[in-house]
Amino acid sequence: MSFSFLKDYDDPDVRNCTTYTEVIKNRTKSFPNHVVFRFLEDGINENGSFTFLQLQTRAQALAASLQRAGNKGDSVLLLFQPSLEYVASLYACFYSGFIAVPAYPPRRNRGFDRIYRILKDSRTQICLVSKQVYDDIQRNFGDDEIFNNLQWIIYEDIDASDHKYFQNVELNSEDLALIQYTSGSTGQPKGVMISQLNLLYNSEYIRQSFSIDKETVGVHWLPLFHDMGLIGGILQAPYACCMNVNMPPMAFLRNPLNWLNAIHKYRGTIAGGPNFAFDYCIDKTKEEDREFLDLSSMKVFFCGAEPIRETTFKNFSEAFRKSNVSENQLYPCYGMAETTLIVTGGNSMDNPNYLYVDTSSLSKKVIVVSGKGTKKATSIVGCGHIWMDMRIEIVDPVSKTKCEKDRVGEIWIQGQTVAQGYWRNTEDTESIFGAYIGDGKDGPFLRTGDMGFFNGNELFVTGRLKDIIIIRGMNHYPSDIEYSIQNNISELRQNGGAAFPVSINESEKLVIVQEIERTSMRDANYSDIIDRVREVVAENHEIDVHAVILIRPGSIPITSSGKIQHRQAKYDYLHDNLNKLAEWDNINLSEHKEEDKFVNREPTEEGIREWVINWIARNHNYNIKDIDCDKNIISYGIDSLAAVTLEAEISKQFGFQWHISSFLLNPTINKLAKEGVAIYQDTNTNN
Repeated sequence: MSFSFLKDYDDPDVRNCTTYTEVIKNRTKSFPNHVVFRFLEDGINENGSFTFLQLQTRAQALAASLQRAGNKGDSVLLLFQPSLEYVASLYACFYSGFIAVPAYPPRRNRGFDRIYRILKDSRTQICLVSKQVYDDIQRNFGDDEIFNNLQWIIYEDIDASDHKYFQNVELNSEDLALIQYTSGSTGQPKGVMISQLNLLYNSEYIRQSFSIDKETVGVHWLPLFHDMGLIGGILQAPYACCMNVNMPPMAFLRNPLNWLNAIHKYRGTIAGGPNFAFDYCIDKTKEEDREFLDLSSMKVFFCGAEPIRETTFKNFSEAFRKSNVSENQLYPCYGMAETTLIVTGGNSMDNPNYLYVDTSSLSKKVIVVSGKGTKKATSIVGCGHIWMDMRIEIVDPVSKTKCEKDRVGEIWIQGQTVAQGYWRNTEDTESIFGAYIGDGKDGPFLRTGDMGFFNGNELFVTGRLKDIIIIRGMNHYPSDIEYSIQNNISELRQNGGAAFPVSINESEKLVIVQEIERTSMRDANYSDIIDRVREVVAENHEIDVHAVILIRPGSIPITSSGKIQHRQAKYDYLHDNLNKLAEWDNINLSEHKEEDKFVNREPTEEGIREWVINWIARNHNYNIKDIDCDKNIISYGIDSLAAVTLEAEISKQFGFQWHISSFLLNPTINKLAKEGVAIYQDTNTNN
């Protein structure tokens, strides 16, 4: 058997394949010494690589251990820092027919709840893990029953020679290859079931839409457990027999020049990320940095996973003009985990398509095209068109009938890239993956929850049907955030709050409106409660809060059935119509707007402490007198992105390199000060 969608791919390693894994086996036979992966551990220096043969040998050695621990069809949790070990472990699951469950390891004080929910939902009994992560888990969570019941396979304990014990298994196109866990609502995570056929089809879909060939060089920093980094990066290079250069996300966040320099060095042709990544490159690089970059080799800077902004594309191409970036390298696209990855994308050599529509009509879900610069016009970036045999319909989400031309509706998708549903979640699978248009004969379709329209054959995405918050390309459900706050702060009313996004300078920021318990109003310290709200959100969701508004009990807008009206709460916030008790927002106070005047570069405890206090006050809108050096830095709204910024700036200030883990492990200011002195002394001793 062969698939018709491969008939035009004139490559004998692929043309007659029925599974993604079969392609990789064929590649290994044909090109055993082709380097398919390179890894830059610090974002600069290459610390390892895999040829096809090395990847297969390592993967099959790990697969042999999986076969001793379980059977084909069992799920396997993968817990690694970004690394080649992660890649080999993923392919070990593919070779053996086990179902990979990619995840990110929990850190002390962070990430445990998500792993707990994934383990509970997937019922995974086997965990493939690096020794470092295993030791960290035993040290920080060793008493937890859910970890004690796992079968652990430690990567470093498996010798490459064990590949000879691997037993070949028969794989079919319908076999599940992996479960991608999305940001699900509290207590009910959603594991998207991806089959071998999904991987094969979407890999071909990406090859065609991105014009990938054997000369392609991908340069990626995206998380390996996230669909864009996993499917677009780790799976695409072996499929197309090209090369992928990877670095950890932290290497990009610490300094986006690491990514851009790697593109320059390896002559990258494809790279990308969410919209924020391009803004971040502009903000964190200088004119003199850009003059030494040559990015002319790039064919596709893809952009997706969050609202795409025309201003970002214009600003990026202008800022990096001296680096030989042109606007036609920028490639907006659309997709999601439920469709394996990509759904639409344009022709790789075309300029992005910007459509200007009347704002007032758009609010009524009607598209009226306006001229650029028209007073009430807003710009929407086109996300390309469908490829192969995909089908998209724009559907009224209530009547489930097709929308007329120039009407905004929900985006419904049909095709072989659509996943198999949600793992062990029949109800949501039927409602989201089993939708039918009109009289119930046209389907099934995937309901995306995204709103959009077609102009010609190009898809334009206008927003979300559901109240999902998208920050730095990651989805956050309001109910998750509200649950975390209300269950960690006793003064707050259960089911009495709303989390929602607002647009600040064309990027989404988080706002929280929350009722106080009536019994707590008399003695409540509102300032302390707001600080704890920020701390809980940063700790559990790794995002900073833009504004917190505490309101009187019974004043949050609700429906007749008692559900929170998030959009009404947002409207009331924007129009200053809330019954407020206290409020705070992250607009810098005038006393913190000036550049840091701290000049003492001596890395004493007192000097480091003073510098960190001033940095928090300036960047996170705190009065210096309110900063407690014995509180963890996360209390001051320092999420993962803020942590890498802090690490970069403090290293520059004191002239020696801190390790980013010092900041991600949520220390107190006093502990940071002591650690800084120790690092400084150790550095000088070694020199």
